[in-house]
Amino acid sequence: MKSSKNNVLSFCSSLSCMVILSITTGFAHAEDQKNQLGVGLSTSLDFQAYQGDTTVSSILPAFFYDNDKFYIEGDEAGFYLLNDDKNELRINAYYDGSSFDPKGSLRTLKSRKWSAMAGASYMRITPFGGFKAQIGTDILSRSDGTVGTLSYLAELKKGDWSFYPELGFAWNDKKYNDYYYGVSAQEAKSAGISEYHPKDSIQPYANINVNYKLNNTWNLFGGLEVNYLSNQQHNSPIVERRFDIEPSLGFIFKF
Repeated sequence: MKSSKNNVLSFCSSLSCMVILSITTGFAHAEDQKNQLGVGLSTSLDFQAYQGDTTVSSILPAFFYDNDKFYIEGDEAGFYLLNDDKNELRINAYYDGSSFDPKGSLRTLKSRKWSAMAGASYMRITPFGGFKAQIGTDILSRSDGTVGTLSYLAELKKGDWSFYPELGFAWNDKKYNDYYYGVSAQEAKSAGISEYHPKDSIQPYANINVNYKLNNTWNLFGGLEVNYLSNQQHNSPIVERRFDIEPSLGFIFKF
């Protein structure tokens, strides 16, 4: 149940930025990584905030490539419109893993499905880290909603270990929230719960990603993403917890 997921570490996620930053950071490109193809696998557990037994596991492939014009980062791909030492402007499309499979007393509700988002992002690169803004709109007509994020990203290195913390805020418009957290009149009647139609929302999120370089071709990574639901989301009758938490583990092989 992501609020964005490119969000940055959107596979975030899926892998969201967790995987993305652990291999190719947007604000600290390494020349020896250019034009290299990376292929890997990620496994994650999403402890959703929905009611019932809503722990979702997934195993997803990951691909990474960047030639300063075109890039693939995990579940995201796009083109650079601007790319220098201080600025990154991209147009992109990415996977949004938000979903809900109703069970138990809520089994009569419709499933909320994952989708694909398309939009753009801009990151200002500074000596203190990256400041990023991104916006994406559902292009599979699941919610027809729009998600925007503002975040700060940093990089810390020690030997073969790299750490990538991210802090940010996600804005979801009311279409997005209504699809993933709303309850229609028909659903309310069938499940015996209240009808609910949330408005747009702003909620904080944080994640930490860790990458370990085994050698010149193999990397191991792990991550933890935490989303704090806004009142508009948490007040939904299909939600019972305030936090959505997703740890992940995986590996990348670079050719």
